[in-house]
Amino acid sequence: MSPGRRSAKADSTDISAKLAEALAQKSKPEEKLKPHDVPEVGDKVTIGSSDTIYAIIKVSHDGRKVDLNLPGTMFERYRVSVDDLNFIERSPRKPKEPPKPRVNLEEVREHITSVHHSMIEHMTGEVAALKKYLQKKGVSAGEALDKFSETTEEQWKVAVKAIEKTLDEE
Repeated sequence: MSPGRRSAKADSTDISAKLAEALAQKSKPEEKLKPHDVPEVGDKVTIGSSDTIYAIIKVSHDGRKVDLNLPGTMFERYRVSVDDLNFIERSPRKPKEPPKPRVNLEEVREHITSVHHSMIEHMTGEVAALKKYLQKKGVSAGEALDKFSETTEEQWKVAVKAIEKTLDEE
């Protein structure tokens, strides 16, 4: 056997050992990147010890690989590991949503009361005008309209209670 050639048995042992090692490494759970560590499109980076500055144009779904573009050219690098990158400039991140403003409960209650009085006053006037019109025409619908007004008033009270309950929860 020539000194440059290995035996077939030694090669198969090396390959199976390498395969077993690769599978063992792959089955280890990957560390999750923290949200502030995840690269975003537009970040400026370098690779390793290179001085060339690239722009990130795509981030993989798990945040581990990125596609890069050399600005001003059509030169692109695909699926570059984030571990190999040095961040030069981060693009602006979305600001956190501000907390909900506190609701002035007294102001809301006053507005509900104001709308209630305005609505009932308007409805009462319209119902009275309709009753008068129907009486002139000889139609007797006074009881039905009174019942309608009472039902509307009761339903308004139910709605106000539901609104009050919602306001108390906040």
